[in-house]
Amino acid sequence: MDLKKLLFQPLFKHPMTIVRICTGIGFLIQGANVFNSGFMEGHIAIFEGFYNLPAPEFLAYISKGGEFVIGLLLVLGLFTRAAALFLMINMAVATFHALGGDILSTENYQAQLSWFYLIIGFAIFINGTTKYSIDERLEEKWSSS
Repeated sequence: MDLKKLLFQPLFKHPMTIVRICTGIGFLIQGANVFNSGFMEGHIAIFEGFYNLPAPEFLAYISKGGEFVIGLLLVLGLFTRAAALFLMINMAVATFHALGGDILSTENYQAQLSWFYLIIGFAIFINGTTKYSIDERLEEKWSSS
């Protein structure tokens, strides 16, 4: 491979597709805990105590269930912008309310991770439909009608 191409040309023409799918897989894994009652009991307890949120059981299930649905939608590339918007809202609440918003701390890696996911969600939202997605097929069908 030519060094100039290696240094300055894209290696893959659709990098946001990789970002979308990998983020979706991460959220599927995290959200799958919604099906683990032992995990959810602990998650609800955290919402009740540490985060001091109203309706902790409901919000815990919305949070984890939402992560699972977001992950599934992102992997499939279905309603990508809506999934990214929900991801941003979920991660903004996690970053700034639940985790205190201290994204510069060297000890609060959870806030940094949720902030990172918020930024990824923003990038996916701005980019919209990517290659190899159901949204792409729907857009083609919509355009041809």
